[in-house]
Amino acid sequence: MNRLGSTLVPAATLAVLMLAALSGCATRIPPGLELDTPGAAWSAFRQHYCVRPEGKGLRVRASLYYSRTQPAKRTNRTLISLWGDFNGPMRLDVSASIGTLLAHIREDKTGLLVFYPEDQKAYAHKNSVLGATRLGMPFPFSLADLAHALAGDFADLAPRRYAKAEAEGEDYAYTFSGGLTRRIVLDRLGRPVLLEGRTSRSRDARQWSFSMDRYEDVPAGQVPLADKLTLSLDNGERGVLHIKSRELMLAPWPARSLTLELPEDIVPIRLDNGYTDATTGDIPVIHEDKQ
Repeated sequence: MNRLGSTLVPAATLAVLMLAALSGCATRIPPGLELDTPGAAWSAFRQHYCVRPEGKGLRVRASLYYSRTQPAKRTNRTLISLWGDFNGPMRLDVSASIGTLLAHIREDKTGLLVFYPEDQKAYAHKNSVLGATRLGMPFPFSLADLAHALAGDFADLAPRRYAKAEAEGEDYAYTFSGGLTRRIVLDRLGRPVLLEGRTSRSRDARQWSFSMDRYEDVPAGQVPLADKLTLSLDNGERGVLHIKSRELMLAPWPARSLTLELPEDIVPIRLDNGYTDATTGDIPVIHEDKQ
């Protein structure tokens, strides 16, 4: 997307802010307008990327490149299919590049359930973030939060007000006091390029980062979404999502489409009850195309 000339940017931004002041309300800032102040960029971000999706649910297909450095270096390439309702359960299937299903995953208000068809074993964790991370998916927040972000909605990850804002190269950086998200970086178009935070408020919480890149080209007036998203944890785990397709669903998914039925003889192993870390090998980690 081309940026406005430097001589026109301040005038365009000033016109938007003056109109907002005169009308006494928050005037909508058109997508694609380059903004010359952190405040204007933040307003554009809140208007375009902190609103609920128009659909009831979504379906996303993507490739996931996972890597870690400890205790041993590992890299995996898999394909994922994520679907579900924004206000209900989320499903995630992980498959090899040749199409073999590696894992079936379901998240709801009770936590995370994962089934490995090859091993005929299932695992459950009441904390979906910890469960996903220990199974080789470095998601620093729930699948529901990830689904909203993939649909362009960062409302649950972005605090409404920032404590400090400043220019950072060609971008704007915002810091926050309290909350799990500690820092957000926007570009001059008000698009999110980086979020940073903690997985919890506990002392041993992980630090995470979530970056967005390769924004799609869209018609004028529409809000572009990122096609490449990278999630990283401070222990060296990293997952790079390349979006292949993204679809908003106008109606909720049929309940049966969101269930995860286990074979009758399979009882889920609780990972939140005396579990051992997945890095020991006691818990199978999703893997494909190891390098």
